[in-house]
Amino acid sequence: MKQIAFLSTALFFFVASNAAAQWVIGPQVVIATPEPEFANIQGTGGGFGIKAIRKTELLGGSLGWRGDFAFLTFGKDRQLDLFGNSIEARNEGYRLSVGPEFSVGTRKLRAYAGANAGLYYFRVNIRTVFDYGYDEYFRQRDNNWALGWNFGLGLQYDVGLGPWLDVGFEYQTMHNLPESLPDRIDPEVEPPPIPDITAHEFTFKVGVTFFLGR
Repeated sequence: MKQIAFLSTALFFFVASNAAAQWVIGPQVVIATPEPEFANIQGTGGGFGIKAIRKTELLGGSLGWRGDFAFLTFGKDRQLDLFGNSIEARNEGYRLSVGPEFSVGTRKLRAYAGANAGLYYFRVNIRTVFDYGYDEYFRQRDNNWALGWNFGLGLQYDVGLGPWLDVGFEYQTMHNLPESLPDRIDPEVEPPPIPDITAHEFTFKVGVTFFLGR
């Protein structure tokens, strides 16, 4: 929870730093497909995010500064240990990034492109349920912070209801994450040391955008 509070607070101050300017605020559904080379990830992930864009007067009003926050979960994996206890691992990811965005278009349709850099955080939540009853315990492992960046493209369309429909695609690059290993779910077994790698991910976002201060 401390990590969520830190990232949410940072995004809040980014948005609130100049409330008099024109802003674009957009909640999003996020779908992520990581390349299968790094730990804590098991297949396609999904979650939610929010973006905030401060418009500027540069390049005729086409250049803005953007901040993104997203939470993702990459599914669950269940196994039984040697004593018949059920062990469930849930993989989670958090990210906060900022950078410039360039947009062009008409009053009904706009295209945008941008590049962001920031922090990426991954962890595994372990839940063990003992076979003789309902007792269980919870722990976290594989907590990994990483620096990374992304570039993306997207379209915004005015559907006539106020907020615009927003669809985007991003390619993520995350540095110094551990390489994946099989059978890492057992919390009683420590995995051997492994080298850090540069990991990649394809991210699809769909949501709506609200224009404030127009």
